[in-house]
Amino acid sequence: MVRDVTPSDIETAKTETKLLFVDAWAPWCQPCLALAPTLDELDEKYKDDPDVGFRKVNTQNHQEFAIKNEISGIPCVLIFMDGAPAKLEIPTSEAGNVTIVDRLVGLRPAEHYEFAINALLNRN
Repeated sequence: MVRDVTPSDIETAKTETKLLFVDAWAPWCQPCLALAPTLDELDEKYKDDPDVGFRKVNTQNHQEFAIKNEISGIPCVLIFMDGAPAKLEIPTSEAGNVTIVDRLVGLRPAEHYEFAINALLNRN
């Protein structure tokens, strides 16, 4: 199960793992609650992989975290690579074009997170 932590715990976690996913959520957000089982499954799948970590921060309790990270909608899963915002290349609908992101916003399937893990850690 993904641990619900404080913003200071996130700073520590960034130094403990190469690739960190941080779920910015709130208890009143239905899409956030729907995303939780997906992230819990991924957390379980990667629990023995020291390069991948998952945490969550309640933005209702830690509004300064949301402001600092420019979170305007939830669920929003921030992605940190080597302690800094990730540069994940997402293919666009236009052939050959990509968008570079440091977060995945909205209710997304596990495959989107798997794509990020494989792309950022250069795994096939």
